[in-house]
Amino acid sequence: MIYELDDLRRLISSGLLMLVLIGMAAAQKGTARNGYYPSGYNGSTFTGKVVQTTDDTITLSYIHGSKTDIFEAFAAAPCNLPSSKISTQPMPLSKVQTGAVVTLFYAGRETKIDGKRQKRNQVIGILFLEENGRKVAEEHQAIFFCIPAPFMSYFMAFQ
Repeated sequence: MIYELDDLRRLISSGLLMLVLIGMAAAQKGTARNGYYPSGYNGSTFTGKVVQTTDDTITLSYIHGSKTDIFEAFAAAPCNLPSSKISTQPMPLSKVQTGAVVTLFYAGRETKIDGKRQKRNQVIGILFLEENGRKVAEEHQAIFFCIPAPFMSYFMAFQ
């Protein structure tokens, strides 16, 4: 009887481990780490590879197994993107390199398009994880915000 109980425990442990690993593999949506963010930001993030950009939109893809998730978002203002190793300047999303791996910090917004209300994702900030096929060292990672000027000074702690 003890042998059967040990087998059952191993089976349950293996099953739980598989669920955790599957959950980690599909973890493209997430929550922002503790820090200071624009007032009202709820902490939503999405990590993926940049597949398309325009001046005010960005599309990411995330592949896990045979499933591909596509995430689209818009920016209400130019993003303060890196222009050199030590400075940033406001730039459109079209300056984000296709193929880069990024984490988008976003908020769901309802907007009217052609008189119809639609839910869209608004980019709050971008964190670059990989550029030109190379990982960005954690100590060099920073969030580049894409928020309109009047709100840039209203930041609060998010935990």
